[in-house]
Formats: sequence, structure tokens, C-alpha cells
Amino acid sequence: MDLRSRVDSARARKRAHWRLQRMHAFLERIRPTPGATVLDMGGTPELWALLDHRLDVTLLNTDEERSWGCRPPLPARFQVVVGDACELGRFADGSFDVVFSNSVIEHLGSDERVAAFAREVRRVGRSYWVQTPSWLFPIEAHTGLPLYWHYPRPVRGAISRLLDRRHADHPWYCAMADTRCFRLAELRRLFPDASLFTERAWGFTKSWSLYRAPGSSCT
Repeated sequence: MDLRSRVDSARARKRAHWRLQRMHAFLERIRPTPGATVLDMGGTPELWALLDHRLDVTLLNTDEERSWGCRPPLPARFQVVVGDACELGRFADGSFDVVFSNSVIEHLGSDERVAAFAREVRRVGRSYWVQTPSWLFPIEAHTGLPLYWHYPRPVRGAISRLLDRRHADHPWYCAMADTRCFRLAELRRLFPDASLFTERAWGFTKSWSLYRAPGSSCT
């Protein structure tokens, strides 16, 4: 195995470790009961396979390929829905026990779409969990570059264009040019009824999860 392969393998193991820790934090705070209904916006079965906890998960993505992931066919407890997370008119208020979102909100684009996403999360879920990377972490989650959000805007733009050209053919790639990073105050305004879970790594804030536990009051 060459050096690059070893580095990629080590990164994959570390990502899996962080994801497992985050999913355990989700279970501890939301406490979904077995058979609870979950709407996972932008998710795949692989994330839920980390948990020994039976939940009925609906995977919402912009295409079926993303929801199927790499292990079709899906187990019976998964359903696939194709649609826009910012427009969930097909679902009534409180349709799901939990609405779940992992690293999606930063890819939605305009302020209007972000606000619509937040409204739909709070409307459709009786509880929710919305995670997004923190700008305070020294390594940017999508580019792997140090302190990326502190670069001058023209430099970030040039890097984004380069990455987007390099990965344009990958069906799961989220355009870096459209990716944003939220300050915590912005997230609190979008989810005013939320509690906060702060994920830390090496003493730094790695991500924030805004969540409303079952039984919490909606505003």
C-alpha cells in the first residue's frame, strides 16, 4: 500500500470514528424508541448501520442513487424518497418522530433556501437533529485545507473552482463554490427552539448539532 493509500485509509477510519461518536450523541439526546420514524435528509444506509438500534428510516435525496448508497438492496426498514429538503409539502406537520440531517445545510445555497430548510425541519419533525461543520475547526471538512474559512474570498473562490472542476463528474459531489459555513449565532436564529451539542476533536470545536428532543416545546 503506497503512502497516499495509507493516508486515505487513516482518514476514512477517523471519519468513521467521529461519525460513530456523533450518532451515539444523537441517541443519548433524542432517545428515539425502537421503531421510531426518521426522515434523514441527504443520508445513506451506511450511517444508520453504525447503530445497533432499530429505527424506520426514510432517506430523502435529490436522486435515488444517493439514497441507495453502495449496498443495495436496502433493508426493509429503509424507504427512499426523491425530493427537495427545502420543500416538504408532501408531508404533514409532525409526520416523523425525528428529522435528521448530517452536513446538508451548508450545501443549500441562498439564505432563502436555508431558511426554508430550517422551517421544514421544525415543521415535519416532532424532534430533530441538524449537524453542520464548525468554522472554528482548523481543518475544513470538505477541502481538507487548514483554516480555509479564514482565507480571503478571492482565494477561496479560486480553490472552489479548482475542486469543482476536479470532482464535477462524481455524482455525490457538493459544489464547493456553493458551500458555506455558519456562525453559531446564525444557526440559533434558524433553530430558535433548539438545544446545542458541540462536537470537539483535539480541543477544537469540530461541528455543531442543533437539536430538539421529544417533548420540547415548539416555537
